[in-house]
Amino acid sequence: MKLTNQVAIMVVISANLIAASPAYAAGEEATHEARIQELEETVLELKALLEQQACASDATCSRVKQVGGAVAHPQDHPSTYEETTIRVGGFVKMDAIVSDYSKAPTRGIGEDFFIPGSIRTSGDPSDPSLNLHAKETRFWLQSNTPTVRGDISTYFEIDFMASLQGNARTVNAYSPRLRHAYIKMGRWTVGQYWTSFFNTASVPEYMDDLGPVGVANARQPQIRYTLPTENGSWVFALENPETTLTPLGGGPRIDAGDSAFPDVVVRRNWAGNWGTFSVAGLLRELKIDSAGFDASEFGSAIALAGKFNIGDQDDIRWQINYGDGLGRYMGMNSFNVGTLDANGEINLTTQYGVLAAYRHVWNDNMHSSLGASFSDADNDTAISGFDVPESFQSAHANLVWSPVQRMSLGAEYIWGRRKDESGNDGKLNRIQLSAIYLY
Repeated sequence: MKLTNQVAIMVVISANLIAASPAYAAGEEATHEARIQELEETVLELKALLEQQACASDATCSRVKQVGGAVAHPQDHPSTYEETTIRVGGFVKMDAIVSDYSKAPTRGIGEDFFIPGSIRTSGDPSDPSLNLHAKETRFWLQSNTPTVRGDISTYFEIDFMASLQGNARTVNAYSPRLRHAYIKMGRWTVGQYWTSFFNTASVPEYMDDLGPVGVANARQPQIRYTLPTENGSWVFALENPETTLTPLGGGPRIDAGDSAFPDVVVRRNWAGNWGTFSVAGLLRELKIDSAGFDASEFGSAIALAGKFNIGDQDDIRWQINYGDGLGRYMGMNSFNVGTLDANGEINLTTQYGVLAAYRHVWNDNMHSSLGASFSDADNDTAISGFDVPESFQSAHANLVWSPVQRMSLGAEYIWGRRKDESGNDGKLNRIQLSAIYLY
């Protein structure tokens, strides 16, 4: 088809050239100049036809649009996108984890990374167990598109932790898990990302992905507005609500996603050569409207967090979290936000958590992190019963070696303890060996 069109175009051009010659023009009413003008118009039309034909078979012309019979290029229409830049990356990670529990061992996701609430406070202990997995391997894709209204960027990230599909019996195949998926345009961020209540700069560099018991670290859908300042920024966010409650007298957690109002977060950040510091406030509606209950309460929390530089490369990272609205925002939901009382009302539980971690760089290829954390809940045992967690403690210590750029080999010791209101407790001792390569 393309060759046939080109032949036809050449025939038309040849005919017009003949018509424009003096011998042919002598027998026509049109003047020689008129025939030349007609020829120029024909050539322009044929040029437009050729451009359309080329774009029909060439992906690089996908942004060219047909408007009113003429070829319209992006620069002719300001609303048309310029070229999009796409970057991909991630890492491959292998973990070898040996866990020793003082009571019954943890099963499931708590075997893959440290989840404070998964430590058991009853049951018979067993021998240490080995768990090998590569489920923390990640993939991300980032795009950036210039437009007349500013750049639009997107970010998408998955890994294979907490998979609902797969097992260790045969091929160890696991389904992907969404971590982040968001759009950024100017000062706005829309999508799933770390909660704005969480200062990511304060997170220790541990081999375990989740880290300490007293850290706020939720990921969830949100609408965020960031206002830059001379020495930092303001962050305002509306985030996905979710209420987790303890039934009267204790029992399995109740997940009640019944709130009609988003969680509201406001955070102020400061940054300089000394490091970073932030203050964040959280306001939540905690509500249940199911299973015969209809109750709601408003809870709140405050978070102080930062990273203070020591010398050229060392630093201290820390967090302090406090309030009666913390619940799932701290320690991977190690505490529920409240309890249902005898009247079916929500009784909020005041909680707090603290983290301190020191990062030391030994040389260009080796560094370590050492830290401790604890959290506590002020339970009303007359309502919650005694089989709810009262406190958690954890400690991490590691040594990470980078033999080549982008590759790290690390060993980490993790200690964790859970204590219930009944006085029962359970402990975890864990060694984690990790190999990671960023691509």
